[in-house]
Amino acid sequence: MKGYELALILYSETETWREIKIPKNINFKQLHSVIQKLFGFENYHDWQFKVPAEIEGGEAIDLTNIIKTVSSEESKISIDDIFDEYDVLVYEYDFGDSWEIIVNKKSEIEYKYKTALITDYCGKYNPMDDLGGFMIFDEIIESINDKEELDYVLDEYNLSRGDLSKMDFEKKYKKGSRIKINK
Repeated sequence: MKGYELALILYSETETWREIKIPKNINFKQLHSVIQKLFGFENYHDWQFKVPAEIEGGEAIDLTNIIKTVSSEESKISIDDIFDEYDVLVYEYDFGDSWEIIVNKKSEIEYKYKTALITDYCGKYNPMDDLGGFMIFDEIIESINDKEELDYVLDEYNLSRGDLSKMDFEKKYKKGSRIKINK
């Protein structure tokens, strides 16, 4: 059975990414569900996948030039229909907060499992639904090591230390964790 090794990179100043292996034969709704779990979202909002144009030379993408979109209404499309032609997608979740996660196909692999496998990650904390977007996420993460500043920032955005605990990726997952892929 074939699969993909993907790098999922949160569009943010805070370095936050997850690397996973997944089966090739899943659809976009299933990939959406895996991303929701990996980044701590709760599926409250609309979502879509966008295919950005490559900048000439193929070394970079143009996030302002979208050549194809897969909406939640088209979620049964198989991911290999897109990954056979393109290597990079942008997952957009919550069109108000506009969370964007770059989905980079690193390689096609032999993969015999029906689950997603976390192979690596960076960034202890995840964003959360209705936080207000990546700028607020970045502000919270920047203040983590300064108790007084963190208390101020949490109060400013009507958040608690309990909310911060819910954002902790490492409370749920580690390298080698498997994520069930919904049917």
